Amino acid sequence: MKKSWNWKKILLATGFALLLALPFTLYYKKQIPMKTDNTINPYPKLKDPAAAYIQTASEHYFYREFPQAAENYRKAIEIYQERKDIHRVATTYESLADLYVWASDTAKAEENYLLAVDFHSRIEDKLGQANAFKGLADMHMKWDNLQGAEQRYAEALKLLESGKPNRVLGSVYEGIGHMHWKAERIPQAINAFTKAQSTYRALNYNLGFGHMESVLNRLKKVPGTRHNHAIRKLVPPGQDPSD
Repeated sequence: MKKSWNWKKILLATGFALLLALPFTLYYKKQIPMKTDNTINPYPKLKDPAAAYIQTASEHYFYREFPQAAENYRKAIEIYQERKDIHRVATTYESLADLYVWASDTAKAEENYLLAVDFHSRIEDKLGQANAFKGLADMHMKWDNLQGAEQRYAEALKLLESGKPNRVLGSVYEGIGHMHWKAERIPQAINAFTKAQSTYRALNYNLGFGHMESVLNRLKKVPGTRHNHAIRKLVPPGQDPSD
């Protein structure tokens, strides 16, 4: 019994000593040198040259270095055209157009959105065409050109309204709703938002459906149903937001 007790004491003492030594072992452990990358994207440069140009363009875009970003997008487009990858040509033109929207160059933005529409049409991609038209319409909305927005939304809608429900169609109806709301054509806005809601319901897109519900309640002045996303301007304290 005495011998067994001594072994227990030895094991406990050994374990305690190891616990005391562990922090010192970790402290003196050789550190692995860490590599740093000062660019916005820490990942290695992509092997595919077109994808690498897109990656570089995205970095310049992030820093609002628009001329450099545009140059890299164009280099990527040239490669995709050589490969006859029409889909990527079209989507890259859309990215270039989005960039020019941020740069407040509406003429170049419109030019590149329409180039995207053209290339989408070459492969009969109606969804892509409609999405590019919607981007162009959204740009006109941003600059309060409601007539231009209405024309481009109508072109997008014409491509999609006879087909199956999809997210682009829902967003087009939503854009049309905001356009009518901005023009204070409330019945037309309600009609468009209702169609957007029906589209989102068919897709089981609950977030979109719920947002449309809040917007419609706001337009219909349903009491107690205010939603932050549906409020278009700040309301002074004590004032009814429906006024």
